[in-house]
Amino acid sequence: MSGTKTIYINLVSNYIVNSKACTIPESCSEVEVDLKRLDRMLQAAHRSSIDIKDSYDFYVLALKEFNKENLSDSYLYCDRAKYELTGAINDAKIKIKGSRFHSLRTISYFFKLYGLYAVIFAMLAILFFSLLIYKYSDVIILGVPLWSSFFAGLGASAQILTGVADDLRRYGLASRYKRLWYMTIPLLAMVFGYMTYLILSSGLIAQDGSSETRAFSIMFVCFLAGFLTKWLISWLSRMSRDI
Repeated sequence: MSGTKTIYINLVSNYIVNSKACTIPESCSEVEVDLKRLDRMLQAAHRSSIDIKDSYDFYVLALKEFNKENLSDSYLYCDRAKYELTGAINDAKIKIKGSRFHSLRTISYFFKLYGLYAVIFAMLAILFFSLLIYKYSDVIILGVPLWSSFFAGLGASAQILTGVADDLRRYGLASRYKRLWYMTIPLLAMVFGYMTYLILSSGLIAQDGSSETRAFSIMFVCFLAGFLTKWLISWLSRMSRDI
């Protein structure tokens, strides 16, 4: 392993010296983004029981060079780490008659990396809450129609999809926190939707228009409360710390 690294260091040095048209980024921010993305990839692979030892070794070297502000070496070590990770993922595939097919480990890796668990859960939640709205919209508990909670759950499910899509657009992968605990958000959103209806129907907030218009307005606000559940959780947490 050490011999391989020594050869690679020499190749890196020759490449930097001899190439005037080098495409290595000159900005710290670009290299930092690559390192953060690689870190998430390694975490997802490790949690999927994929052997990342060789890739992690080069990742550590890339971090050391980045801290020394040697951007060229850091970038090339990062690139080599990605190469080793790709090899590890290919080795984790199932080999049948000379062809490689995805195994449970590699499927788990891609699901974790791109937040596909959250996407599937959110889509199922949308179907579930849509069905509840269609079937049980007239059910009332303590004077509050349950569609208020269902619309909030629908909004929370839409927020999960929006969050994952935004991560994929900006980083090319999903943030770790958007993978498992997001499953609790629609449940919390139902509580927020219920309380939102209580506040709006109590008369504390004046509403104009016909009863039908007010009902649609409350539906929208309940949906919005569900969509903002993550923000409400953070806001309530800050309030509880300040008390």
